[in-house]
Amino acid sequence: MNTKKNYPERSRQANPDLIDLTDYYTASLDEDWLGDLAPLPKGVRVFAEAAFDVRGLIQLAGKVKIEKTGIDFPQAVRGIKINYKGQRLHFLHGTTGSVKEDTCIGEYVLHYANGRTGTIPIVYQRQVSDWRIQQGDPVPTDADIAWTGVDEASDKPGCNAQLYRYTANNPFPDEEIKTIDFISRMTESAPFLIAITIEPAEHFYEGFSMARIDEFCPITPRSPQAGPELVDLSTHYTSSLEDNWFCHAGHDLRDVPRGVQVLGGVKFDVRGLVQLAASKSLEITGVVFPEAVKGIAVNRKGRRLHFLQACFWNANEGDKLGEYVIHYADGQTRSAPILYQKNVVDWWVRPEDKPPAEAEEVWRGSNPATRSMGFVTHLLKYTWENPLPEVEISTIDFVSDLIEAGPFLVALTVE
Repeated sequence: MNTKKNYPERSRQANPDLIDLTDYYTASLDEDWLGDLAPLPKGVRVFAEAAFDVRGLIQLAGKVKIEKTGIDFPQAVRGIKINYKGQRLHFLHGTTGSVKEDTCIGEYVLHYANGRTGTIPIVYQRQVSDWRIQQGDPVPTDADIAWTGVDEASDKPGCNAQLYRYTANNPFPDEEIKTIDFISRMTESAPFLIAITIEPAEHFYEGFSMARIDEFCPITPRSPQAGPELVDLSTHYTSSLEDNWFCHAGHDLRDVPRGVQVLGGVKFDVRGLVQLAASKSLEITGVVFPEAVKGIAVNRKGRRLHFLQACFWNANEGDKLGEYVIHYADGQTRSAPILYQKNVVDWWVRPEDKPPAEAEEVWRGSNPATRSMGFVTHLLKYTWENPLPEVEISTIDFVSDLIEAGPFLVALTVE
């Protein structure tokens, strides 16, 4: 089925719950297949409290003839590999064209490892509605609006694009689903599928979410004393310091002093943190952290960059967790790698643990979780010598390599 287009690469953050549809896509999200979904956010995303792997779509055929669409869509895509157990199935989908309410326009057929089958019908105005909507149009009764955006390809004024998340209970949650068939009933409404997520019967988190600032734990305002050499991370923070950003009670940096602080002989603007994703962060926390934060504005020259940082979870000594990519005003770039046991370690340590060789421990504290287990929290100052001190640094990208440990940044200072 796959037209072998250049679909975005699947992220290592996408755990087995997020089914890989790469081999089954019939269209790119950025092409005009029967419309345009270019504005839809790509990658591992959360829509209507479900995480999805969003990179392409499977469009099935309807009654509309190929002579009208110019594209020969399949009537069914069969054998979508699942090989997973789960209590619920989440579908991110839509349909092109409208029909009478309660018309069955397609179905998902589940094939289990023991030979059973189960059918999930796709009924118009129940599980899905036309993806092109105008104000006042009804929404499906059994699905949630997952995403709404501008439909730039439509020639109708006031027309928007809308996708839906439909969640179905698995009739046999203790049995492995081997494959799923996605089938059209060939009506005037032709269904399309963007992503499937299987919710496991047991998991550590309460629900999926994107990393965000909790309204009850806001970011401390930037102090007037924070000069331009203390890089302003306000628009890049993913959590406050007193928030349980792992969704586990007592996991926070509540003891860190706020505002302009001198740590390890360097002034830092300490107010929040930028947490990046790791390979299993979604699986364990239910939170989709960014894989990179790009375009951190610096616009200064400097001899050194001081990063106030740490990471969550462990890695092997020397493993590269990610990097800071430094972009200069003249177009050059340089990289400052983040290496486990070299310039970064886990933010939880034993009181007797020593800091890594190329970083300095500049703060120690605790939280309820660490105190109960005999650990302490800490932050490290990693200093990078700038090889081009006479050239202005325009921006810095903070990038995760998506291994088992995920780096986080609390503050950045240009010397």
